[in-house]
Amino acid sequence: MKNIFVYLFLIVALYFGLNEARNCHKNTLTFRNDLFSSHSILKVHCKSRNDDLGDHFVKFEGPAYNFSFHDNIIVFSKTKFDCNLWKGANMEYHQSFRAYTANFVIRCGELYTWDARDDAIYLSKNDEPEELKHKWIRD
Repeated sequence: MKNIFVYLFLIVALYFGLNEARNCHKNTLTFRNDLFSSHSILKVHCKSRNDDLGDHFVKFEGPAYNFSFHDNIIVFSKTKFDCNLWKGANMEYHQSFRAYTANFVIRCGELYTWDARDDAIYLSKNDEPEELKHKWIRD
């Protein structure tokens, strides 16, 4: 009897999750180059389990690099994006990190802004105040 309730819950959750996904705006990851002192190029490479988005180069004060996606909340293939950032004249500074992980509840229209600065990499979620997330590592 206990298993019947578990299966019923899963069916209801999947039904509402799939209906919600149809009306759900995509989430967006944005990468900005605010390397004020060096004015160097920011190299960004992100990938998920299913997508390798390749190398993108963001100029200082140039347009940001961004991409949008829908969440997948299935336990074994939740949406995750791992990113590598490089900076410096010879790309001698870098950082690797998980830029996004889906939750157990579908997120709709979330904006994650990663801001590369000379001292570190900062994150702002949905235009909230930025917080320092990662220091640069020198090769």
